[in-house]
Amino acid sequence: MAAAMTLEPTAQSAGPLRTCIVTGETMAPERMIRFVVGPEGEVVPDLARRLPGRGMWLKAERAIVEQAVAKKAFARAARAAVKAAADLPQRVEELLLQRALEDLARARRAGRAVAGFVKVEQMIGQRRAGLIVVADQAEGDGLGKLQASGLPIERLGTVANLGGVFGREQTVYVAVARDDASGAFTQRIASGAARWRRYRSNGVG
Repeated sequence: MAAAMTLEPTAQSAGPLRTCIVTGETMAPERMIRFVVGPEGEVVPDLARRLPGRGMWLKAERAIVEQAVAKKAFARAARAAVKAAADLPQRVEELLLQRALEDLARARRAGRAVAGFVKVEQMIGQRRAGLIVVADQAEGDGLGKLQASGLPIERLGTVANLGGVFGREQTVYVAVARDDASGAFTQRIASGAARWRRYRSNGVG
């Protein structure tokens, strides 16, 4: 199966660097995930980095979140008996996917994303496409033709995940129009997809 083209965030971090509570690495917030302690003493992922409270930062990899839960790193960082659910690594993965799919849904509502191979080819032929999004199951001649277009391609979720964005049971291929004054859809979707994929590909299981 062909690998997707990974688009790294182009903007530099506007804020200070953060330190991972598991690895001790210092890096930009865009490469990390912020967590806070909720009202009931539970660890809550804060992907938007907006929730109140002292942040606890982890490198955005599933294996690191798994280690933080197993080694009680959140309790040490918070200096309190906080609760980190066993399914926290999976919940973070689902939230990352959800955020990227929500950005794709915004592009669809703005009339700037189409689904289905024929419509995708039409947008490419009209030179309107700026990004191709495909399901994890995409492979074969169809994917090969889209790769030949030279456009960036990102894998994002399953055929059911993409289908849900477009009111279908299944969708394999999606095209997003080039960005214009209506919003920076392609960069947001590409960055979100790449962030989700990097997170899940760096897991223990």
